[in-house]
Amino acid sequence: MVGIEHTEITAGLWHLRVPRVTEAGEVVALAGDGETARWSAALPKDEEGAVAWLVERAVWEGQVTFSILESVTERWAGHVSVDGLDTADPVVVCRVAPWARGRSAATTAVRCVTGWASAVLDVPRLTLAHAADDVAACRVAAKCGYALTSATPSTHLHIHTP
Repeated sequence: MVGIEHTEITAGLWHLRVPRVTEAGEVVALAGDGETARWSAALPKDEEGAVAWLVERAVWEGQVTFSILESVTERWAGHVSVDGLDTADPVVVCRVAPWARGRSAATTAVRCVTGWASAVLDVPRLTLAHAADDVAACRVAAKCGYALTSATPSTHLHIHTP
């Protein structure tokens, strides 16, 4: 998929929009969070790397990334991405800052992006994979309509089809 038009989504407390380089400090802070590092692939750990990552993620070709912000304050709360849009098996990834956990940021973001990707991009199937011990990710997947299709001692695989 080439040249996907940028969009914004607001759902209750949360607002999703294209990443901005001004969020580099928050990305670095999230990379330094122990829970984030424990469950997900590495994020850039320095400002320069974070700026490059944000610039790359703001180009919606083959992937889309939304920054998650608290609607009222516009405080950065994380990001949600759909990677591999040019493949048969696109993957949803969501990371949320510690202060926003337990406030439905991940559930709202994943649910919104799933619906948007299905309706606007005509994506017929999305995958959400996570470490088997990541109970929070499993709850988010279930709440967003992703069926658990595979469970190994190390990984759970959830699939969403409209």
